[in-house]
Amino acid sequence: MLITFTTQPDRRLLGVALRRAFRRTLIAYWVCAGVMALLALVGWCGGDAAGAVVGGAGAVAFALVAWWADLRLVSLNWKLYGRPVVWTVGDEGVRYDGELMDCLVRWPAVERVEPVPYHLIFRIGRHQAVPARIDGLDAGQRDELLAFLHARGLLGQSAEDAVRRVAPAP
Repeated sequence: MLITFTTQPDRRLLGVALRRAFRRTLIAYWVCAGVMALLALVGWCGGDAAGAVVGGAGAVAFALVAWWADLRLVSLNWKLYGRPVVWTVGDEGVRYDGELMDCLVRWPAVERVEPVPYHLIFRIGRHQAVPARIDGLDAGQRDELLAFLHARGLLGQSAEDAVRRVAPAP
C-alpha cells in the first residue's frame, strides 16, 4: 500500500491542527489563568488588596504565556510546514519530503492518529506530533488512507467516523 500526495501551505489551518494537537498544554495555561483570576476576585471581595493584585498579576501572566505559546507553536512549525510537502504513507511508515527536510516516521513510533478538520495528526508521543494536511485528497484516496490507518489500529475509531472529523460539513 502506498499513498502519495502533495499539500500546499496554509498557516491558519496549520494553527488549527497544532492547537488541537497540543490542546492539553494550552488548556492548562488557560485554567491556571482562570484560577488566578478567581483568587484575585476572592482577595478583592475579602478586602485583601495585595492578594487581589498578586492574583490579578498571576492571571495576566498565565494568559500571556498561553497566548505566547500559541503564537510560538505556529511560528516555529511554519518554517517546515510553510512550504509544499510531499507525503507518502505506506507499509514502512509516514514520509515527509519537503524543501527543508526529509523525514520518515516508522509505524512503531506512531502511537495514534487523530483526525481533525483538514488534517491527520500522527502522534509520536505526548509532546510530538506530525500534522499532515489531507484536504487536497479526493474522496477515494482519503477513504483508502483512513481505511489503511484503521486497519493498522491507529485511528481509534471507524474510518467512516474519521471521514466526518476530517472533512467537516460546510
